[in-house]
Amino acid sequence: MHRKGGLIVGEVNGKMSSKKFIIKESTRKRCRVFPIDSFDRRQFTPISMELFHFLYEAPAIDFSIFIRVDEEMVEYIKATELSKELLKHIWLASIKDDAEVEICVQSADHAKFTRVIDSVRDLKIKRLIEREPALDTKTLISFVNLSGASQMILRGGINEDATRKVAAAASFMVSNLMDNNFAIATLSRMIQIDPSLYDHSAAVAMFSGIMGKQAYQGKLSQKNAETLAQCGLYHDAGKACIPHAVLNKPGAFTPEEFEIMKSHAILGYKVISKSINEGASIEKIVAEVALQHHERFSGKGYPYGKKGRLEENTENGIHPFARIVAIADSYSALLMERVYKPALPAEEALRLLEINSLEHFDPVFYNPFVAALKKSLNLYEEKKQSLVGNIYVVEKGDNVAQKIIAKKQSKSHKEDESLSKLSLDVHIHDEDCDHQPHGEKKLGA
Repeated sequence: MHRKGGLIVGEVNGKMSSKKFIIKESTRKRCRVFPIDSFDRRQFTPISMELFHFLYEAPAIDFSIFIRVDEEMVEYIKATELSKELLKHIWLASIKDDAEVEICVQSADHAKFTRVIDSVRDLKIKRLIEREPALDTKTLISFVNLSGASQMILRGGINEDATRKVAAAASFMVSNLMDNNFAIATLSRMIQIDPSLYDHSAAVAMFSGIMGKQAYQGKLSQKNAETLAQCGLYHDAGKACIPHAVLNKPGAFTPEEFEIMKSHAILGYKVISKSINEGASIEKIVAEVALQHHERFSGKGYPYGKKGRLEENTENGIHPFARIVAIADSYSALLMERVYKPALPAEEALRLLEINSLEHFDPVFYNPFVAALKKSLNLYEEKKQSLVGNIYVVEKGDNVAQKIIAKKQSKSHKEDESLSKLSLDVHIHDEDCDHQPHGEKKLGA
């Protein structure tokens, strides 16, 4: 597939191929291209597509951006060459079907890359609050901390620095947000305003921690709450082992690709367990949750088809933390923008989630989460209205004070009716929306 001004072309030995890509001659003339082996790769750090997109808003960089194509490394953008056009070339190359490509920076420059990303993120957060002042600032600060930790995990770097940052971010969240009624709504609304800021694992950690606090009615210890939040941060660690072309494929998976994607649960368990065995300060349950977060309450999940509660079935039940993370993972996946779907409003995400809820999720955790979500959204809208003020329509001769009191009483009555509906049965759908074979969608990869 030829693209004018692009990085790679799907032509091998004069024949078009969708399975193999070579570097264009024009790219070889413009860029430094050199062979790279497994040892050389250690000198480079892969960067996630979530963070790569932040570079579009960076005014300048002081490092080079590389892209690995099979066994060759291309220095595609030097520090003086940053442009949206060249960034687009890299993006187009990275999403080609079956392309063995990886976006990197030199490991020695990763601190510089992080500073640029942090600067862009801070600016975006500032703009976000200016545009929507009803968003909770404390939630956004915690979210940024969690996001920084999750990106370290997705790079495959479960090392001492990563585990320390994860622990600190989880501790900060638990200490500051467990009783924050605006947190769920802030996360649910911010993605509609700026999808690029959203970090799935950070959101899963936050939703999980809050859900645990609600379900255990304040009886969850600080340590266990932090461990639950860490389960959310590490739950997709195995995706660092999934080929980039599969992970970011814009279309439906083939059956073979879907099996590859599903393997991230077992791979995550192995990666985290290996780190624990090597001395990483991570609780063993974190690895178990990575393994079980796609199991479903009805037994129709993967990888092992576990069913029900571990407390009631010690051989084949699902751990309570995994049942919590499964709900948070599914809701967050529906909210977020992906290469094959737009970001969804919270109300639509909840509607889809409820379709098969009784089959997929434990109602002990799910029902309180739905109630808290609706309450948080209502409080958020109240705060939003209070910031813009209220408009009262009055006619000549009306008593203005009585008009205001009557409207407030009417509003309060409607809220009471809304809250009473929260006790009704709710239904669920497993919409983790990782695209399935033949275009089917399921909450499950």
